[in-house]
Amino acid sequence: MKRLLGLTVAFLLITSLAGAADDKSTPLYPLKENNKWIYKVSSGTVEVKVVKKEKFADEECYKLETSAQGKVTTTEHVVVREDGVYRLGINGVKVEPAIKFLALPPTKNFKWEIKSKVDKQDIEGYFQIKEEDVTVPAGPYKASTLVDTNNFKVAGKDSTVKAWFVKDVGIVKLTFSLEGQEATFELEKFEAGK
Repeated sequence: MKRLLGLTVAFLLITSLAGAADDKSTPLYPLKENNKWIYKVSSGTVEVKVVKKEKFADEECYKLETSAQGKVTTTEHVVVREDGVYRLGINGVKVEPAIKFLALPPTKNFKWEIKSKVDKQDIEGYFQIKEEDVTVPAGPYKASTLVDTNNFKVAGKDSTVKAWFVKDVGIVKLTFSLEGQEATFELEKFEAGK
């Protein structure tokens, strides 16, 4: 369980299960309070839920909570801006500058650089938009938007991240590795907030 928690925090530092503020949104990551994603992981399931809108780092955003075995393990603050979806903070710590983990509009082969810090840890590298079919327990999805990393480092350590986004669902699959440890999240169920 500690390994899963560590990998989850590392994942959230460099990619996300994200949202929007001031009713800005993107169909590739539909955010609304109480939206919930349930993911299959090697040790069971992980749930990500949009819990509320609030101000963080002087910006209106959504707060998301990630839970495993019924306990909140990680929080994050995410906002949708004109050019992309950004992570403003993780576990109450501000990301400097905020990390854009999904470019908008998502243009195939578009690449952007990340150079940020979270609690004195450098996060550097590149994200690139690709297109790929993907199958997860929730079903098969054609032509998903894949955000992939290149030359990515977290705290000086090699890392990889891949996140598959699907219109009107959000992230359906993500894989990441850090220091040789790997994890995969596959969507089992998406529940729209009411």
